[in-house]
Amino acid sequence: MKRTTAFACLTAAILLAGACAQAPNPGKNDATKRFFDAWTQINYPNAPKTFLGSVIIEDKAGTGDLIGTSDDTPYVYCTYTSTDLNGNIIAYTDQKTAQQLGTFSASTYYGPRIINRIQGRTNAGVAEMMQTMRVGGTRTAAIPGWLMTSDYYETPEAYLENVSGTDAIYTFQILEGIQDITKWEIDSLVRYMTRHYPGVDSTAYGYYYIQTAEPLDTTAFESGATVYVDYTGRILNGQVFDSTIEDTTKRYRIYSASKTYEPMSVTLPTGDTEEDRVTTSSGSGLIDGFNLCVRNMRAGEKGLCIFYSGLGYGLSGSGELIPGISPLIFEIHMLGLNEDGSIDKDD
Repeated sequence: MKRTTAFACLTAAILLAGACAQAPNPGKNDATKRFFDAWTQINYPNAPKTFLGSVIIEDKAGTGDLIGTSDDTPYVYCTYTSTDLNGNIIAYTDQKTAQQLGTFSASTYYGPRIINRIQGRTNAGVAEMMQTMRVGGTRTAAIPGWLMTSDYYETPEAYLENVSGTDAIYTFQILEGIQDITKWEIDSLVRYMTRHYPGVDSTAYGYYYIQTAEPLDTTAFESGATVYVDYTGRILNGQVFDSTIEDTTKRYRIYSASKTYEPMSVTLPTGDTEEDRVTTSSGSGLIDGFNLCVRNMRAGEKGLCIFYSGLGYGLSGSGELIPGISPLIFEIHMLGLNEDGSIDKDD
């Protein structure tokens, strides 16, 4: 019997379950629990359950380290797919899935993600699902809606009494367990630099600069000067997430007709400390890595600044194209200014 065509049997099972259990004081999730239990009985009657009540549908054991609790492994590098109980896909990390669904977008990152398992960051059902997995393993589990919460309780009953949510099926493949997320990212960045730019050392923690064209003028800009830069930003897999150059955005299919593509105007700081920052024409600040790069460039200079997410967008990432814990690469051209204040593009 197909899972998606078992509605009549499921309905009968729910009614039967209700008739056999006349609860004098109905709880918050009595009806949804009857539905989930009936769905499980019809589709996976012999599947094991976790302590909190998730159903393990399929399990391919890994051979690496045990993930354990969030204290043991606060971060997990993984791929995942989630569906509703009818198999309709809700979320995924795989590009092939997006292409099959007809939802692929060049403005979206596809690939492994970092899951933050520290309490309050991952729902209780997923956190428990991962706890007994090992690196290299793949597990599929149906997680009831009352476990879809970042609030953690000690007993299954407490979740049932306090949480409402939507049932879902998750499939996770664990690629790596991470204890120290900063060290893990820095090590990854060092490997990238060794492979692509051997011999280049960092000039600050997690920050590299490679000059690709010498400046036309080595004179430092005046304090507080307004200058112009062109840039293209990428993540380490080469995917472009932003650019001031229209042709580049079209080439990488991230062009937006609502945007104006032109060099960005920035105002250099009036001081020399880290607290003195480059600002845009709107008065907003730049991420630390971009700030560090621009303030040290000269007119006509081109360079690559490559830095870890501590100088970028950190754990949260930015938009659909920059996932959390992403080192960034910026290709920057410091256009500077002509004597009459016009942009100097003659390099």
